[in-house]
Amino acid sequence: MKEEKVYFEDDFFIVLQTKKLKGHKERVMIVYKRHEHELPYRAVERALDVLTKIGRNLFSYTPKFVIMDSTFATINDHWHLVATDLDPKSEDFDQILATRWIRIIDNTVENET
Repeated sequence: MKEEKVYFEDDFFIVLQTKKLKGHKERVMIVYKRHEHELPYRAVERALDVLTKIGRNLFSYTPKFVIMDSTFATINDHWHLVATDLDPKSEDFDQILATRWIRIIDNTVENET
């Protein structure tokens, strides 16, 4: 994972740019470092908070971005979530619309989660 652009890392999570941007200006994921597919509620909430905070900076160019589950994941050995803008010209826009959104972040509202 060290080859990718890393935005955050601690003992449990790492936030990095996805390998393929799929036509987006930015696209990031948060990965749980242990090989697990299910996380306790508190860990998921922390992951969402970390990704929201980092995403507000990375996606400052767009009014909204979403955090999605891993429905169409190509990496299946770790729990992870993806954050992306909602660019209708991106390669995966239809897939984004078909994926369950866990959180929608409105960058026009301060401190919204």
